[in-house]
Amino acid sequence: MNELNIFHQIKKELYCSFQLFGGYDSAERQMVAFIPDALSYVWEDSDMQKACPEQISYPIQTIRFMPSHPKFAESLTHRDVLGALMHLGIKREMLGDILMAEQEIIVFCTNSIADYIIEQCITIRHTNVTASRISTADFHYEPKLIEKEGVVSSIRLDTIIADICKLPRSAAQKIISEGNAFINSKRIQNNTYHCQDGDILSVRHIGKFQIETTDHVTKKGRIRYRYKIYA
Repeated sequence: MNELNIFHQIKKELYCSFQLFGGYDSAERQMVAFIPDALSYVWEDSDMQKACPEQISYPIQTIRFMPSHPKFAESLTHRDVLGALMHLGIKREMLGDILMAEQEIIVFCTNSIADYIIEQCITIRHTNVTASRISTADFHYEPKLIEKEGVVSSIRLDTIIADICKLPRSAAQKIISEGNAFINSKRIQNNTYHCQDGDILSVRHIGKFQIETTDHVTKKGRIRYRYKIYA
């Protein structure tokens, strides 16, 4: 998120077009492709960053892990998977998102380490696993979202974070001031930022949320809104 934030700050200084992609739509960890103007892409807006990912050959591989013996498999976490991969000596920047499902784990990585991961990562925690490569082009992911509703005095970022994360407003303001709140991959350090409908809010060490603002106001003048938690 830090690197994406830095990139968004300097992208207007670029003299070429670009496209971000992480192996699937809405990926948090993304790779940037710098596209020479000589290529004949059709752009959709003035930022010239809307080329379809399928038009660009990203060096990204998708690996699926399955328990070798499902009956004896543990309930693994994102931390367990990342720890097993890091134990192999793999640098974090070589890995993309890690998606957890009930019977499978999906890991995105660079081409250069895909074979190494498949050959060497045979155990995660105490669970034996089997890894295989799947087509990134054919992979489709629908995140599990938990819908909730909240009532706030305003849709300022500090108020929204305090409500969603069940924190005092002062704690939410500290999260923002310390640079731990991101809206659509951009770090926001202004408490008074007003959340927009469709904003993706990421709070470091807490979670990721999609904001859905409404015009509904309660009798006491408070704002009723909806949000979705990425489970």
